[in-house]
Amino acid sequence: MAEKRIYNRSILEAHPAFEVEPLSPGLQAKLDAAAWPEGLMDRVLALRGDREVIEQWLDTGFPTPDMLEAWVTAQEMQHDATLVARQATWEDVGLLVDLCANAPEDVDGWTVTVERSPNPYAQFRLQEHPSVIVLEDLRVALGMAVHSVRNTYIAGERTSAHQMSGWRIRDGFRGLGLSRLLQNAPGPGASWFGLVTYWFVRSGNASSTWISKVVEDMEDRPTGFEVGSDTLTASVWYFGEPERGERSVRVRNLEDDDIDTCLSLINRTHSGLDLFRPYSEEYFDQRMSDPSWGPKPFFYPEVYGRPDYRVLEVDGTVVACAGLWDRGRDLREVWATDTERFVVDPTAVMDFGYAEGHEQQMAELLSHLLAESATLGRSGMLASLEYLPDVAAATEHLGPRQETRQLHVMPFSSPDLKVDLAITRPYIDLAYW
Repeated sequence: MAEKRIYNRSILEAHPAFEVEPLSPGLQAKLDAAAWPEGLMDRVLALRGDREVIEQWLDTGFPTPDMLEAWVTAQEMQHDATLVARQATWEDVGLLVDLCANAPEDVDGWTVTVERSPNPYAQFRLQEHPSVIVLEDLRVALGMAVHSVRNTYIAGERTSAHQMSGWRIRDGFRGLGLSRLLQNAPGPGASWFGLVTYWFVRSGNASSTWISKVVEDMEDRPTGFEVGSDTLTASVWYFGEPERGERSVRVRNLEDDDIDTCLSLINRTHSGLDLFRPYSEEYFDQRMSDPSWGPKPFFYPEVYGRPDYRVLEVDGTVVACAGLWDRGRDLREVWATDTERFVVDPTAVMDFGYAEGHEQQMAELLSHLLAESATLGRSGMLASLEYLPDVAAATEHLGPRQETRQLHVMPFSSPDLKVDLAITRPYIDLAYW
């Protein structure tokens, strides 16, 4: 009977597959012409990089040798260590919950901890083509980052937008180069490509110094690859007094016959805003399906869907519609100083629209949803009203305040493709806030 073997590294090292193939004569000639520092190519080959990618680097001069040196160093930190940046899985729920509970931000003298529990993936499930990257060592999460890409419109042009969000580094591990590892971590091979990258930064956040490093790196690229960035502000309305909400007898749940009307109302309300893609029946159905068709098993917790959608009817006609995502169930902010502490865990108004001239009815529906938020025990409700001044005015009696963040925008640039699109009036889908 053959002896049972157990895998260990020595078996791989003795196998021909472990040998590093030398450069082809053509690649060697390109390396000689590129004049890389001595030993850099050997380090790149030891990481078993794709030869076509290496040839592209040599042909274009990008990344520069200095950039490659930094990349190789970061990869070597993980190559023979237990530290790894990878795609998060369902087995990482507890790991991510623990990370977020231990990665506070410093905001204007407050310690702000963005907790994501019990479902750390809840918000990202509402985004299109999400990728959650976790940086961990021996099953202890040290950092995370989230990317998502969707088709949309900017300046009236069809394009794709890539959002970065959810960046976290565990307290006690900052300043060790871990943000760089997250930046360099590869995404899914079949992921969509975003022509315009953007991200939000909370005003007063002193823990986001990595942002300036990203911007500096992108602006310091070789000619043709350099990328500039624009910064503007974006605001949402926070209704922090849920007891002011009043339920309306004119509000009911969504029915099949309402869908075409709701699509028209949503598209009319947000038409022309950057980052807004007109709703189709298919896209609306995806949002209402949370996002996959069919019933969900007990271990796949609900996030947001059709049971959360409401319409307001006047004389038999639907004139306003909106969904209410119980955001605070899985995502909350804990603000603390040495002497104070409070929790912000609002709901969020989603997929809303109203008929022309019915701003008061939209406000009535928002008041109803605020009352639902109070029933859920939430601290308040978020709604994106920045470019709807008449609706905002009609909700003043509900006591809202504006929550403002910096919006950083970075279009893609390479010698063969330069994207010249600017976001000026952003539509804020609260799934991405």
